[in-house]
Amino acid sequence: MLNMNYIEDSTIYPVEFSIVSDNVIDLKGDFPVLTKGFILSRPDHDDNWDYSAYTTVYRKIDGGVQFSNDESIYIPPESMPKPDFPPIEPYEPTLEEIKEQKINEMNAEQQKIIQNGVEVPLSDGTVERFTLKDQDQMSLMGLQTLAQQGVDKIPWHDADNAEHCKYYSAEDMDRITGAALSFISYQVTYFRDLRIYINSMQDKESVQSAFYGMYIPQEYQSEVLADFYSAKNA
Repeated sequence: MLNMNYIEDSTIYPVEFSIVSDNVIDLKGDFPVLTKGFILSRPDHDDNWDYSAYTTVYRKIDGGVQFSNDESIYIPPESMPKPDFPPIEPYEPTLEEIKEQKINEMNAEQQKIIQNGVEVPLSDGTVERFTLKDQDQMSLMGLQTLAQQGVDKIPWHDADNAEHCKYYSAEDMDRITGAALSFISYQVTYFRDLRIYINSMQDKESVQSAFYGMYIPQEYQSEVLADFYSAKNA
């Protein structure tokens, strides 16, 4: 505990003293807050520490006050002015970036449709769906060869995972492999022409509105796609 008296005032106040920074000190105790500067001393000692330059109330604290010697005052963080940064504009993708994104989206849709498979009318009048995942496509090539060789009990599975594999006749396997190859060929052809069509578009709105299954104008149809369209409309 130290003794404090303001400049030109002989009244002694017991205080707790600490240095906050080069320009700010901290006094705690029961004393009036004056801006005269002050003297500190130890009880029963003849020493006088001159703090006459600390004439600005930096801030009032619980049980005391802080003074500064450079006229600085405490500014709460929320009161400090915020930097005047320009607003961040949302990124606007270019036409080419939108085309790339749309084409990737269409490619994913093509793969999904192919893997979901194709429905095939069988010789007994029933219709079954067959998945066309990568492994299915590879296996069907071998099954097509068996059918062409006249093997009449060819084991295969439909798209229902709850069903067991079963035998299909050579005639039905011809139907299955023929329908699968035609279906895959159409999807691949359609996607390639759709990609060319999307790349020809001149505005973002047209690209964004494109979807898998949309009609491709004649000038962007390959000869193969044009034949597929004609066969569907026949």
